[in-house]
Amino acid sequence: MLKHILCLLFVSLNISFAMTNEQIDEFISKNSVDIQTLNGVPNKVYASNPPLLFLLYTVAPEKVSGINSSFGKREKPYLKESMINQPVVGGFFGQGKIPNMEMLLKLDPDLILVNSDSKNTQKKFKETLGGINKPMLYLKGYELEDYIDSLEVLGKILDKQDRVKKLIEYSKKTMDISKELNEYIVKNSVVKPKIYYAEDPDGLATECEGSWHTRLIELSGAENVHKCSGNPDATAYGHIKISFEQIAEYDPDIILIFEKSFYNKIYDDPKWQILKAVKNKRAYYLPREPFSWFDRPPSFMRFIGLKWLINLTHPDVFKFNMNKEVKDFYKLFLEVDISDNQVKELIGE
Repeated sequence: MLKHILCLLFVSLNISFAMTNEQIDEFISKNSVDIQTLNGVPNKVYASNPPLLFLLYTVAPEKVSGINSSFGKREKPYLKESMINQPVVGGFFGQGKIPNMEMLLKLDPDLILVNSDSKNTQKKFKETLGGINKPMLYLKGYELEDYIDSLEVLGKILDKQDRVKKLIEYSKKTMDISKELNEYIVKNSVVKPKIYYAEDPDGLATECEGSWHTRLIELSGAENVHKCSGNPDATAYGHIKISFEQIAEYDPDIILIFEKSFYNKIYDDPKWQILKAVKNKRAYYLPREPFSWFDRPPSFMRFIGLKWLINLTHPDVFKFNMNKEVKDFYKLFLEVDISDNQVKELIGE
């Protein structure tokens, strides 16, 4: 069955860019401020939140000017020294956090990347930046489709079209695998595994079905057990509190765990041991080095995260060689060679 689906997939692939040059130019024109003041290709770029920083890093690591937060010892082996040694500027990423304006002035970037959500509050955003009068480009960085569009735009403005073409090709192939899988599930009435996404050190916070935080669950041909789309926090920050009694009622097939401290104790906790997922050893810690494969913050790493999750949800339909997949992804997107042991550490094998 796998071979049949893969044959259909590669016949149907369209690897060309999603936007024409004219459409990219139009996007830049409509989603930027003072972009016409750029003097050629920008050499120093400041990304004002983690999703955009990570996207900039995979396209042009040499152009990164300032990072949002420092990197830990578990992240550093997968990153270039130039990224690790960047000054910490902070950024705009919720809960009232803003950049260090003095540091940003000192760095003097040629271009600032800003989340598209800030476009509606452009005046306030400019006021926050104070005397930092630099061209700004608004990009999206939450959904997987956003990464493909944003890669195209960055490729054009940073003169990295050849680089982003390879990244987009990989990204589109991965999305097409998801599409083929979900079509196969519908056509053959395949039962979707039920997944609970456990956040917080006690595992008692989660995200609602349909939230961009849990997009990989649906894309992997599975079902998010928590239905709460009517909650006003569901599609924004998320992090919805839930009782253990409700989780027990759901009795998920798979549990995806955000906090390492919770993962370390779930199999030994008598309360959680009553759940099907725990009994069947199907509670998994979400990989996150150097950036999360799943959520918080979202990034292009979700493309390898999607393959990893499909490997867990429907191994009878798509069974990837995850050792090779992870090595290939890290080589392409992060330009780093990793060992078998590093792969095992990343995916918990």
